[in-house]
Amino acid sequence: MLLAALLAPTIGLTALAASLPPAGAPTEAGMGLSARALARQLHEDGADATIKALDERKAWPQLRRAVAAGWSGWIELVPELITHTDDQTTARLRTALRLALPRNPRAVLAAVDPGNGPLLGAGALCTPHGMTAHWRATSIRAVSDVHDIHLAHQAADCQAALAAGSTVTGKANSGT
Repeated sequence: MLLAALLAPTIGLTALAASLPPAGAPTEAGMGLSARALARQLHEDGADATIKALDERKAWPQLRRAVAAGWSGWIELVPELITHTDDQTTARLRTALRLALPRNPRAVLAAVDPGNGPLLGAGALCTPHGMTAHWRATSIRAVSDVHDIHLAHQAADCQAALAAGSTVTGKANSGT
């Protein structure tokens, strides 16, 4: 009992340290842009005005990095934004979602179109074409670990796309 009382603070601090981002890792506070503020802008001003503001602030690279890092709040914004973006921005947002897949499969699957449409369907987001073999293996493992009945259809479609695409280049697109 005494040993457990003495070790509890050490274990708690270790868990806290493990939950912190690594030194030098980007944080939302350092971005000058937050997912909450962007979501509020989308709600209040609409997608077109928000996209224009992102263009003016040259904030797309920051947004794509946050999405690719697997940050849920940012991933949730992509479906509303992507339907109003130009082809180049759309492709880059899709690449960011693909990079996020092994990091936060639940959030990415929630963004996947359950009808497997061309814009955000599993066929577009879960294809290993142009991605590394490591990305494909970790994505397969990550998606198979998602056990959410609300995402079952998207997960099945994603697994099928990951299994169907057997050509990988060995080099990943950074999405930025």
